[in-house]
This record gives sequence, C-alpha cells and structure tokens, in this order.
Amino acid sequence: MLSLKKVSNKLWDKPILKDISWITEFGQSWAILGPNGAGKSTLIKVILGQLPYCGTIKRDAQIAVSNTIAHVSLEQQKILVAREEKKDRYEEYSGNEEHFLTGREIIDPEGKHPGQLLKIADDLGLSALLEKPLRHFSNGETRKTLIAKALLAKPKLLILDEPFDGLDTASVNWLALTISGLIQNGLAVWLVSHRFEELVPEIKHVLCLKSGEVFAQGLRTEVMTPERMKSLYGEDEKGQSSHRNTESIKEKYEKLIPHDVSESTANPVKGSFIIRMRNVNVRYGENVVLEQFNWTVHRGENWKIVGPNGAGKSTLLSLISGDNLQAYSNEIYLFGRRRGTGESVWDIKHRIGLVSSEFQVRYRESVSVLKVVLSGFFDTIGYYQPASETQRKNALNWMQFIEIKQLAEQDFTRLSYGQQRLILLARALVKSPPLLVLDEPCQGLDRANRNRVLALIDHIGLNSATQILYVTHAAADQLDCLHHELRFEAVNDGAFRPIFT
Repeated sequence: MLSLKKVSNKLWDKPILKDISWITEFGQSWAILGPNGAGKSTLIKVILGQLPYCGTIKRDAQIAVSNTIAHVSLEQQKILVAREEKKDRYEEYSGNEEHFLTGREIIDPEGKHPGQLLKIADDLGLSALLEKPLRHFSNGETRKTLIAKALLAKPKLLILDEPFDGLDTASVNWLALTISGLIQNGLAVWLVSHRFEELVPEIKHVLCLKSGEVFAQGLRTEVMTPERMKSLYGEDEKGQSSHRNTESIKEKYEKLIPHDVSESTANPVKGSFIIRMRNVNVRYGENVVLEQFNWTVHRGENWKIVGPNGAGKSTLLSLISGDNLQAYSNEIYLFGRRRGTGESVWDIKHRIGLVSSEFQVRYRESVSVLKVVLSGFFDTIGYYQPASETQRKNALNWMQFIEIKQLAEQDFTRLSYGQQRLILLARALVKSPPLLVLDEPCQGLDRANRNRVLALIDHIGLNSATQILYVTHAAADQLDCLHHELRFEAVNDGAFRPIFT
C-alpha cells in the first residue's frame, strides 16, 4: 500500500525525522507509538504531502488520490476553529451577518449522504449538534464531528491521530468498537497514540518512533514487550522517567516559587468563597446548556469536574475565565466581586491560570516557546510587551522543571500536541495564580509526562494557596488534593443535572 525508504525531514536546521524506512500493505492496520516529540504527527504530515522531505515514498494507486485517505487530527480542529473565529471577528467589526458552519455542514458539506449522516450522528451522540453552530461546540464535540466526517467519506485508509483525547467514556467505547468493526471489514486504520490501552485488538502491527527515528516495527506481539515499551518511553517500573534526577517534586517546586511574590498576587481573595453562581442560565439559541445552576467554591477547596461531552463543562469554565459574555447577564461572583460591576476581563484573567484544549486550539501565534510561557504573565495570546529579567528567569525555571527548557527558542506552532500542552501548563503556572483551571491537562501526554504533571498538580493543590478546578474524563486521574466533585449526569431529552459531592 505504501513504502518509505530513508525518509527524513528538517525544521530549519533541526532534524525531525531521520532515515525512516517502513512498508505497509493493504489489510494491515498499524499503531504508531512513541513519547511526546518523537515525530509521529510529523511522519503523518510527510506522508500526506503536507511537509517536505528527503527520501522516497511510494503509494499504491488506490491511495494516490487525496480523498482516498481520511485523517483526523488536532491540526484540522485548529484550522476549522480559526476559520469560524475569523467570521466571528468580521461580523463584530463589519456589522454584516455571517453564516457559521453547523455540525451537518461540517460532516456532509454537500448534503450527499443524509441517511448515513444521521446514523453516524446518532451512534456518536451528535444528533443534537447537527443544526448547532460549530463555535458553540466543546472540544470533545468538535473531535467527534471530525471523526464522523472521516467515517462518512468511506476512505481506503483512515488515519486517526490521538482520536480518543477529549472524548467521554461512552464515546471512547463506541469509537473503539467502530475502529474494530472497520478493520474487520477490511479498512486499513493507522492509530497514532501514546497509550497502549487505546489499541484495539484488531491492530496487529506497530511502528515505534523515538527522537525521530524508528525504534522498532513489526508484529504487535513481537514489538510491544514490556521491556521494549519501558525503553521506548524511558520509564522505570512505576512509569516514571528513568532519566530524571532523584530530587522530589516538593524539593524542586519549593525552589521554583519566588520569595518576592506580593501579597496581593499570592493571596488576593477576600471573603469565604472565590466562586459563587446563583440561578445561572446559559443557552445558545434553543439549546439550554445551564439552567438554574447554583454552585459555590469556598476558599481552600479544590474541585474535580466530570461529565459527558456537551454536558456544559466547557461553558462553565468559560463563565469563570472571562471568555463568555453571558456571564454578565447572570449572578456570578468571582474573587469576592460580582461580574459586570466594573471589573475588566484582564482583572479576572490575572488571577487565573488556564489549560484547556479550547485554549490550545486558539493559541496559534507563531512565537518562540519562551515567549509563550512569558505571555502567561500578561494573559495574552502572543507576546506583545517585554518581560522583566525576574519574569524571564522565573519562566526559564518553570521550563526546566517541566523539562521543556531545550525547546525555548523553537516555534510553538511547529511542536507536537503533547509538547504544546506542557508549554501551556508552564504558561499557566508561571505567575503562581490563586486559581488553576485545568481542563484535561494531561491530554496528549505520554505516560511519563502524565505521571509527572499529575504529581505536580497534586503537590500544588495540597501545599500551596493556589486552588484547582480539574476537569477530566480519565477515571485514572485520582488526585489526593481533589476533595470535592461536580458531576454532570444525563437526564431526559439530552439535558444534564449537576450532582455535588
């Protein structure tokens, strides 16, 4: 079906892929594994003709035409969201009404497959989104919409780059069964992933990349031995990196926090609560997202927020982070002050460190990694004012702690999804905010990075004044610092009710 011989790729003068040789046949399905920054997504872009390369790639005639290969990735999501945001800005400044794409138009733009579209939408839980504008979709809903579009195309080759990220448990189970069924029916599927547990049994072949080179390839039973996987990810017996020093999270964290942090920054919250919502209602057209919603987060509390895709988690966070205008028409108090009583959105953002898939999609500025981290001091997307020497030193310290300092001068937009996630986490932490809003912070991270990030978040939640709101679909994300839970459960007619524990 496809063969690569000594394929290499460079970003400026930095080698990304190095002499990749690989042969795939029709009827074979492959998993492409490797740690963050291994070159997995770059390899796919090279094969799709999106990046230049040296070497030889031969394609069978059946996949020589671009529409015979379906590809789902974060990059597609970014492009789609950017296009709709551009329309939004044009409408705001011109006064002319723009047409925003609905779920139906994204999945089946020419309307040629209405029956098949309805079936896929029903299976993926997208029926309610077919007439809803994309700009109101959550990250998980957007991901499922792109997967539905790929399945509707009936390709010869389906490439799924981290397809399970951002999906709730029901959608993960459905997608796994769907991938298994497609492979059983003869479709070639390539699954790019960090996690072994996501590989359906029907995937029999594995390609492992490490530092841009082929680490191993062949039959799954021969490649995925415990010893080889530990070596691939550089892990010890506990899933931690074997290359890290013996200094504890606590010791390293205490060295990070500057001793000259002002009292107003370190502890700016007055009163008994930092968030209070009373009878909050949010709707987009006929779609009710939150109805008569009440919630209070008291000082010192850390919360876990869980629920299916579309339950309202992203909307709830946008009310807190200052990105949702409907906050001004509701009774919402943040840091002791009611929204809409004279505070600026920058007053709010200054006190919040944010990591989310939606924010990562919006951060498309082509600047260096160091400037992305420094932008956390100014709460901007992009770098528009000079940082002080103290801020620069603090940013570099955080980057060294998270082990991304070596990326400091690289272009943020050209790095892998997992690397970008670590960078945005450093951006959120760099100012030691009173509130950390973490929406699936470990999405896209390999196991070693994930364990390290979870340990850091837990330490912050247990040993600092920073409070945490932690949104996740992963049952394994059990943090000792999270003593309270807000769970959205489905009720009749697609609505959700909040349950507090």
